[in-house]
Amino acid sequence: MPYSLLAIAVGAVLGAWLRWGIGQWLNPLFVSLPLGTLTANLLGAFIIGLATAWLANSTLSPNIKLLLVTGFCGALTTFSTFSLEMLDLLQRTRLMAALTGIAVHVGGSLICTALGLACYDWWANR
Repeated sequence: MPYSLLAIAVGAVLGAWLRWGIGQWLNPLFVSLPLGTLTANLLGAFIIGLATAWLANSTLSPNIKLLLVTGFCGALTTFSTFSLEMLDLLQRTRLMAALTGIAVHVGGSLICTALGLACYDWWANR
């Protein structure tokens, strides 16, 4: 149990730092759709697809999955920030920007997760 908690904590710290860095770098570029949050969510979706497929066929410790999927991707992806940003757009009556943001985040995350799974399949079967 202590190693599991440590794995999650280490992954979460790294994921949160990366999310913060991406936000600092990209969010100021396009205020209508915070690109840092979008990038973090899409990157996390890709990584979770890739890691899940890779770890399903791996003999590595289950703590690696906890580190990568639960800790790192859990902290990197950010549904709460996404929700706050989309709600802010709605409150400012920026309906199209909010709907576009919602569609891009959700649709893009599904596509990136599928791409992560497909990349592992391609890599494993080449």
